[in-house]
Amino acid sequence: MNIFRRCIVLGLALALSGCVGTTNVKGKPVPTAFFVFFEKDSATPDKDATAVFDEAAAYLIQYDNTAVRIVGHMSTDEATAELDQQRASRAAEELAKRGAQPVRMQLLGMGTQENLSSDPSVGDPTVDRRVEILFSTM
Repeated sequence: MNIFRRCIVLGLALALSGCVGTTNVKGKPVPTAFFVFFEKDSATPDKDATAVFDEAAAYLIQYDNTAVRIVGHMSTDEATAELDQQRASRAAEELAKRGAQPVRMQLLGMGTQENLSSDPSVGDPTVDRRVEILFSTM
């Protein structure tokens, strides 16, 4: 993934929702959000996703009092119905393959409701083709 694109998304997410950062779980800092990006009209994660899924699943396994909300998004130029939900499901499958418990996952499809590209400083629809893996303590 383009490092510039990642910085924009993380910066905007921090500014807009405050979800990026760390939280103290069992005395150790745990990231509160991970981002996975997808190609246009696809529920297949990009090449950088493997490392993200590995790290997110490791936190879920290690800290049994954490849960995740997996939120799928899509850009306005994508025509596939329910692509946001397909992306969230794919992310949940990837986490489960790595040993994370599905019962601790909540899946949501947001469609184009929370698009970051609508911000004039971004304007790049590739940042909307994402899944957010948002951690919380149970």
